[in-house]
Amino acid sequence: MANKRNVKKEIRNICGAMAAELLSAAACIPGFDEARVNELVGRIATLQVNGLSHCTFAFDKTPADFASPRAFNAARRAYYRAAFNKLAQDTRAEVNAILKEMNSMLPQSVRDAVKAQA
Repeated sequence: MANKRNVKKEIRNICGAMAAELLSAAACIPGFDEARVNELVGRIATLQVNGLSHCTFAFDKTPADFASPRAFNAARRAYYRAAFNKLAQDTRAEVNAILKEMNSMLPQSVRDAVKAQA
């Protein structure tokens, strides 16, 4: 991602889309367990809150700690790249877990119909 604002937008968009998809499927397809739907919406909300709160990173070094400004900039870029990659990896893992749970909630008849169409 280019900057923190774009990362936060992506997290909001992904979580909003997952919650909307889950709620629309629960409303349109009979056989969904309402307690599990509420639990998953809570997990999605928690994912969004945690993702947004972990978007702020602080590089704890100063330019005086390095031999040159070029070394400082390289170290700072590497730190931010690693931090954003770790955030993306953690978020992706939780999104995949939530999607697997959402798919497991589908009734078998709906799964068979989807497989027949594909």
